[in-house]
Amino acid sequence: MTFSWYPKAIVLIFLMVVSPFMLKSQTANESFNRGLQLVASKNYSMAIDQFSEAIEIVPHFYEAYFERGRSYQHLQQPRKAIDDFTRALEFNKEFADAYFFRAISYSAIGEHDNALKDYTTSIEKNPKNIDAYLKRSEIYIRNSSAGAAIGDLSKVIELGHKNPNVFFNRGKLYLQRHETDLAYEDFTKALATDPEHSELRTERAMIYLKKEKFEAAAEDLSVAISHGANTQSVFQLRADALFKSEQYALAIEDYTTLINSYRQRNEETYYQRALSYFYAGEYDAATRDFTRAIGLNRNNETAYIYRAEAYHKLGRDSQALVDYRIIMRINPRNPLAYQKRGEMFLDSGKYAEALEDFNQAIRLEPTAESYFVRATLHAQMNNKKQACEDLRLAASMGHEEAGKRAKEYCF
Repeated sequence: MTFSWYPKAIVLIFLMVVSPFMLKSQTANESFNRGLQLVASKNYSMAIDQFSEAIEIVPHFYEAYFERGRSYQHLQQPRKAIDDFTRALEFNKEFADAYFFRAISYSAIGEHDNALKDYTTSIEKNPKNIDAYLKRSEIYIRNSSAGAAIGDLSKVIELGHKNPNVFFNRGKLYLQRHETDLAYEDFTKALATDPEHSELRTERAMIYLKKEKFEAAAEDLSVAISHGANTQSVFQLRADALFKSEQYALAIEDYTTLINSYRQRNEETYYQRALSYFYAGEYDAATRDFTRAIGLNRNNETAYIYRAEAYHKLGRDSQALVDYRIIMRINPRNPLAYQKRGEMFLDSGKYAEALEDFNQAIRLEPTAESYFVRATLHAQMNNKKQACEDLRLAASMGHEEAGKRAKEYCF
């Protein structure tokens, strides 16, 4: 007996069972695709309606949950987004992007520990997700886990990401760990890509300052200022770098900017500009600024000493002597005051007064320089024996010029 109707019956049953499901899937996909189109046009509220319709038709449609969650994120509704990403993961636990975007929403509501776990899981599922490493590094930085953050940023670089900010952020982390050379390398690599990055220039300048590479620091700070970092602190850094690199005329300009534009009319700024004038040979301007600094602090012994020196350079020794007397009244045990007054007496040919001051300076603080200048006096007075003794003492304390003079004068 044959049942010719049997295959037809099976087909009929299959169509009766499967066709409604296929129809539902097709309808759900249509809603899902409309939702994606609405997302592309940034119409997130209407997109949510379409994704919800797709989910209602096919409750396990995890992609629809995911896209609806993303739309909630765009609408700044992180808790609803978390719920949708969680539902998506219930249906597909390997969905790396769902972990990643749920982590973003966790961070948005301050649940950084949960975010950290999700970023880690996302990376486990997709080890090449650069954004996941970047986001996780932000949490590590927040948690003061510099080593872990450096590890993530290094992985980002290893994966080929060349954004200068990655090198910049890793460099700052190296600085926190006092790994200055590594920080310098990262800042330099970042600047190769973005040479006008003012903050990078400032950070590298700070390293140059620590390494006492003052001219290089000033160059970086100049670039930073020319590209918008024209703040008081940056001008202050550049002024100091210019001063220490002996670019006194340029330092004067920056100290003047600080005084006039940033109203830094304080003792330190006037004093630094005065020193710049002094070393630039502008002694009259130097005396005026030292006077301003002294007016703000009557006990600034060093300002008195430099003003006295400037007066001497200008041939105004009587005013210089007044300053030295003031210093010695403030601090009778200031060895530099005696040494500098002794040098003034030496220049003026007053050898007895000079010798008395040099002897007192050495009694208070025997330095290589004080022995050297006293040796100069003894030589002027034709006291070769005493001059050689002082030269040898100065040389033994590291005074190079004294060593050279001793070889020439004493043998």
